[in-house]
Amino acid sequence: MKTKLISGIITLFLVLSCDSSFEELNNNPNSITTDEVIPPTLLIKGTMLADIAINQSHLQRIAGMWTGQYRGEISLYLGIYNYDISSSESNSAWTYLYNGMLKQFSEINKYYAINGTDTEGQLIKGICKVLEANAVGTATSIWGDIPYSEAVNPAISDPVFDRQSSIYNALQTKLDEAIVLLSNPTTKNTLSEDIFFGGNKDKWKKTAYTLKARYYLDTRQYALAYAAALNGISDYAGTMKFTPPSTGLTGAENLLYRFMIGTRVGYLSVNNTFCRNLLDTQTNFPTITRRNAKTNEQARRNHLNAGSITGTGTTTIINGEFKPMDLVTYQENLLILAETGTRTVSLSEGLLQLNKVRTFLASADSFDKRAATDVKQYTAYVASDFAKRKNGVTITGTAGQFSCFAATIEIGDAIVISGNLAGTGTINGYTNPKTYYVKATNGTTTFTLSETLGGTAITTTVGTPTGLTYSAMENPDDIDITKALLREIIEERYVTGFGTFMPWNDARRLRKNEYDIAVKIPLNNTTVTLHPERFLISQDEINTNSNAPTGISIFTPTQLNE
Repeated sequence: MKTKLISGIITLFLVLSCDSSFEELNNNPNSITTDEVIPPTLLIKGTMLADIAINQSHLQRIAGMWTGQYRGEISLYLGIYNYDISSSESNSAWTYLYNGMLKQFSEINKYYAINGTDTEGQLIKGICKVLEANAVGTATSIWGDIPYSEAVNPAISDPVFDRQSSIYNALQTKLDEAIVLLSNPTTKNTLSEDIFFGGNKDKWKKTAYTLKARYYLDTRQYALAYAAALNGISDYAGTMKFTPPSTGLTGAENLLYRFMIGTRVGYLSVNNTFCRNLLDTQTNFPTITRRNAKTNEQARRNHLNAGSITGTGTTTIINGEFKPMDLVTYQENLLILAETGTRTVSLSEGLLQLNKVRTFLASADSFDKRAATDVKQYTAYVASDFAKRKNGVTITGTAGQFSCFAATIEIGDAIVISGNLAGTGTINGYTNPKTYYVKATNGTTTFTLSETLGGTAITTTVGTPTGLTYSAMENPDDIDITKALLREIIEERYVTGFGTFMPWNDARRLRKNEYDIAVKIPLNNTTVTLHPERFLISQDEINTNSNAPTGISIFTPTQLNE
């Protein structure tokens, strides 16, 4: 009878909710106590859903607000947007981690300790280790030190808070154990309860490698991250994502959709956010837009729309009812390869992997178009797009002809002309600096420019002005070529990671020592001078665990980012 009850609760966790979504479910399988050993097949689906809730619900939305991807508009979310947050905001995610996942994994291990581990058990144990690593990795990244080595031990009432670095080390071991289990030829390869991969052990193994790469990246072990990512998710079909069932039932939808159209309509929007302005295809935000002659992100900007302030159920935008919720993705793996390959292998390796991302972005798998006319342009970059090319510019004719020493120019290149115009020549409409597009070229050093892509060539007078320089398309400020490429990769991680913790993790990893390549995320108000560095420990944990740390604010860096 108790087993049936537990099964029913887990089913409810999948398709319904107590309030507005399954992320707010108060009753979970762990609340049931029984002397029976619960079959793992009755527990594993609930742990998967808890993992989704940890990575895709309330705290992720807050991280998105703190990284310029969402705006808090009213009530609770307006306060949090302005960095006014209490420890109680962590209660739900904390419960999902410890009650919804770690206690369930303990029950699963107990079952196999009593009954032995068959081929299905090998698969389930391997999957559980990957799920645990994903959830605990997120937890330690956002909270810092947390209970882990002594967590969910019934003999320990006040578990110690393990150091963040030791937790990351433990997760690497956990993932190695998962890879061994999932590599065993005797391990079963199907599991109907698996809502991500249907029990496909190869996909789970690749996910484990991508998580290893993620955590090596987070801990700045770049060579190890690159090596792990080489074995990580290798195609879009391998992305760990959950597509809500097409039931039309309240509580079964995409979590962002449920939030945006539910009882908290109006709390959150993407209006005038730094992220969407970064993708502007016009000239409304010239100081931050990432547009260039090889990139048109009109479709992407339109896709990253949470329905203004009121929300919408349209399926072609980020909060569509049945939109998949991504946890560990193919594009994340490529971007890890791009960044770490640039850092530890070669510029050409990083460029190769970045261009694979751009190929994916141009494909139908990347994101939906809201309109057939929306443009996805992601032309492959070449090394010269990032090169330090600041050379003297000379006007050679009256039709806008220029020459630039030792520079190879391509039609469509966006270049920056800067400097105080002097000498005898003039450029019509020139202001210092100004971005132009290459309209025509002789293939080497002579070219004509237009003010818009494909527009009319600008007019000049013959002469030899002084003080003018030329900058590469993705290096207008003339930084080192490797840094210029890394900056573009980090920026792509920022946009690709929309709806995940990736942008916040990157911001904290890079802000202190590599600010020159970090995304320059603005503060949400002028009353503070620091960006948030962590979430507060759950108030429930503070109330019940004497080892809970005190005196920590959201502006206190975690161990990794001190």
